[in-house]
Amino acid sequence: MATSLPENRVKLLVTIVDRGRGGKAVDLYRAQNLHFDFICLGLGTASSRILNYFGLAETEKDVVLTLAPADRLPGILRRAKDVLHLERPGKGILFTVPLSGLSSQITAVLNKPEYRMEENIMSEAPIPREESPAYELVLTILNRGYTDTVMDAAKEAGARGGTVVNARRVGFEDAQNLLGFSIQPEKEIIVILIPKAEKKPVMQAINKVAGLTSECRGIVISLPVDDILGLSTEKI
Repeated sequence: MATSLPENRVKLLVTIVDRGRGGKAVDLYRAQNLHFDFICLGLGTASSRILNYFGLAETEKDVVLTLAPADRLPGILRRAKDVLHLERPGKGILFTVPLSGLSSQITAVLNKPEYRMEENIMSEAPIPREESPAYELVLTILNRGYTDTVMDAAKEAGARGGTVVNARRVGFEDAQNLLGFSIQPEKEIIVILIPKAEKKPVMQAINKVAGLTSECRGIVISLPVDDILGLSTEKI
């Protein structure tokens, strides 16, 4: 059974770190009694110039998805910033996305009293937000093999980089018949975190070169982002 949620009651916590460090993030969240963690394998798309600036030798990423009660996030984010060293350039980014609904069983587990034993201590200080404009998350779901096409267009419109997650489409036969062209099941999801003011030109640029009628067969959507850590706003 799914349940509607009061505003900001539960959020999706997204952590993107170098490959192999996702387990450290999971250990941190488990220690804070968060028990719904999922790790995806991703690939960073930052240019070699940015990689050199940050002193990074590779772009392979772990993408950790975690569910967290919003009122416990202040302490969780402070711990994540310390444990994952997100104040250092290139160590990773963390952001939260508000949810509008969630399985009632998961809500019950997240709000068990024994899982909230540190709530009073952890809620004393405000969430350590970055001093930056409001951000949004732009997701492009497209045929595998066209990442460079999307990222070249996105960077021309102001984006600095993103993360690619491999995926596979299921149940595509009906959509294929409606659209009148074949749909490749192997997909890539390109995740770009961008200032809200720059979202529209980036989405327009991506759609122009990689939209649904192109060979990329791309679908471009955006999501709101609340809390954010580890993202430098310096232009490189």
